[in-house]
Amino acid sequence: MHSNKLLIGIDIGLTGMKAVAFDVTGVARFEARGRSPQDIPRPHWVERKGADFWARLSEMLRDLTEQIAAVGKYELAAVALDAHGDGVWLVDEEGEEIRPGILSLDTRAIDTAAHLNATREPDLLRVTGQNVGPASPGAVLRWLYDNERESIEKARYFILAHDYLRTKLTGTIGTDLTSASQAFTDVTTQEYSDEAFEIYGLDILKDKKAPINNSGDIAGYVSAAAAADTGLPEGLPVIAGMHDVDAGTIGTGAVSAGQMALMAGTWSMNVVISDQPKVAPEWFARAFVNKGEWLNMSISPAGASNLEWFVGNLCKTEHDILKQSGLNPYAFVDHEVEKLGMGDDYVTFIPYLYGNPMGIDASGTFAGIRAWHTRGNMFRAIYEALAFNHLHHSAPLITAFDVKDIRVSGGVAMSRVWPHILADTFNMPIGLPVGGESGALGGAMVAGVSVGIFKDLEEANAHMGPDMTFVEPDPSQVEPMRERYEHYRCLIDTMLPWWDVMKK
Repeated sequence: MHSNKLLIGIDIGLTGMKAVAFDVTGVARFEARGRSPQDIPRPHWVERKGADFWARLSEMLRDLTEQIAAVGKYELAAVALDAHGDGVWLVDEEGEEIRPGILSLDTRAIDTAAHLNATREPDLLRVTGQNVGPASPGAVLRWLYDNERESIEKARYFILAHDYLRTKLTGTIGTDLTSASQAFTDVTTQEYSDEAFEIYGLDILKDKKAPINNSGDIAGYVSAAAAADTGLPEGLPVIAGMHDVDAGTIGTGAVSAGQMALMAGTWSMNVVISDQPKVAPEWFARAFVNKGEWLNMSISPAGASNLEWFVGNLCKTEHDILKQSGLNPYAFVDHEVEKLGMGDDYVTFIPYLYGNPMGIDASGTFAGIRAWHTRGNMFRAIYEALAFNHLHHSAPLITAFDVKDIRVSGGVAMSRVWPHILADTFNMPIGLPVGGESGALGGAMVAGVSVGIFKDLEEANAHMGPDMTFVEPDPSQVEPMRERYEHYRCLIDTMLPWWDVMKK
């Protein structure tokens, strides 16, 4: 009945974007990729111009729709957008940007966030279910209020990245549960809370909040103008969409309470679904795509972007040769780490090039380097640090929610080596979805429910969810990895006073 239907999932990351057209069995039939534009106009600022954002998305979608049209036998059923969370977009009545969007790698509000946590954390946890990170919409908007108030005053709405693209696709302005819950909703009711605005000192925003849709609601239909730009058919249903963490979680096959997903991408994302709100300073209790469920997440921008930076700046020749040959441009990293083995003589790395889980102005650090160490030792140190940062975030969640099912997605999860390091670090089996498009797949699954192809996410997962492979921990490596994690934590503690001095 639905054999010729396609569901499009659009997954917007901080550095790249993809659009994938899935059939109703979860097979990716067509895909297109692009770069996500970003600007760094000054230290700590990471922004994106709306015109550039829409142009890149439109170009990618034209590529996708031309591929589909060339085959001719498929019918598009719906499109879903997911994107990185946090940061903020200020828009006018028509959805046009007031200023460039602020992204989640932006740290201009780090002191604002620290002040809010120091003075209002009990109230933040009680009302919103979370404290404040530097890129939290609440912290960023408070920074703008204090430093760029004219932008706040000009704006009609504040929204997030995928909300902005929804506006361009459909002409409708709104947000969804997963986005709204990132700052200003009540953790229990999942509705906007006047008290939340008051805690942030942002009463001015009460009249600038966007209407909240459920993530799977049809938010609008592709407009004539958007159809001309993208090649999507006019009138195609567009669902409200979601934070990419929610989409990625669903795309790993985690759709029920107690299941955990780790997303090893630009950010280190560590989340578990629950059917009751549980609040603690170690994680954010945010709304899941279904109202009455929660996505409990502990995150930091201390993710695989550290490896990308190292390779892009210090190993560009090898990377570019492999990429131009159509091969995995990071394959040489695995090769050097495999050749090295674990060894007793190792380097330790702190993966804080772009941010950290402590909300302070810390930086990346290599320690223990000796003359006989090679580049492979540094690669191994980065791999271990990424696993250690996931453990730092995940350990409280595993205890609080009795997690026994862990799934991992993201670029570094496709390594031959890193998932084994992760399993040894956690001393737990790690599930790896077959295929690397978890975010796009999760959005497409939600879209399939929205247009009635599936009755709920469980049925969508049964038909479209990924096959899994599992990596078991190596008993001989578990204790050495535990010791290395302790040394990693010791190095962080040792660096704290130096970071404090350098900040001054």
